[in-house]
Amino acid sequence: MAVARLEIFARRRQRIAAAPFAEFSIFQVRAGRKRMGDGQRRDEIPAGGFAAVAPGQLLNVENLPPQDGAYRAVCLCLPHTMLAPADPVPVDAPAWAALPATRALEQAFAHVEQGVSEHLPESLLRHRVAELVAAVALAGYRPPMERNRGLRERIRLLLNTQPAREWRAEEVAARLALSTATLRRRLAGEATSFSAVLEEVRLTHGLALVQGSHKPLKQVAAECGYASPSRFTARFRQRFGTLPSELRD
Repeated sequence: MAVARLEIFARRRQRIAAAPFAEFSIFQVRAGRKRMGDGQRRDEIPAGGFAAVAPGQLLNVENLPPQDGAYRAVCLCLPHTMLAPADPVPVDAPAWAALPATRALEQAFAHVEQGVSEHLPESLLRHRVAELVAAVALAGYRPPMERNRGLRERIRLLLNTQPAREWRAEEVAARLALSTATLRRRLAGEATSFSAVLEEVRLTHGLALVQGSHKPLKQVAAECGYASPSRFTARFRQRFGTLPSELRD
């Protein structure tokens, strides 16, 4: 998996309930403010500031435009395959943090952005990612990384390669060298199901397309595996507490 860059632009306030962060994600707010919270704690990131979120989090997010313009931010999602093994992090390390805009962090973030836009080979981009992770640590945050990814996460990574595909539990089980019954039983042990993982993958992909592209809603729905925009819109609203149109101008 490669580093993903998502640019977010909004002229109206956006509210997203339980936004998923599957990978280690680093934001830079460039205009306006971002609020992030989990019901117990909330941070606000001003223009110019940064935020880092550990993988596997669900956070309530608000994007607040300035009075005289649009909200703008860039998010870099760093896949676990690009991260070097790190020293153990305390289990009580926070799931996310607002970070000051240090010179080292600004430069490292821009370095990765440039590498993504230039489609650098993974071997080179990996060094830039290491620089960014080190800059985040120097700014005061080291996330609690997942040591052993469960079956749900392995399935999510597979489904994410083709969100629109008509995946079947039998096919996925075979790819993972499991019986279908074992796959379903182990997912139940992780308090989920195959259909729930598939829909989460599709809606997460849809959220990225709604926020980070100008594709028509019909095309977004199709790329997420939904036969109709209305079905996609209904599931999107149920999952994130907002309509796709409300996240766009």
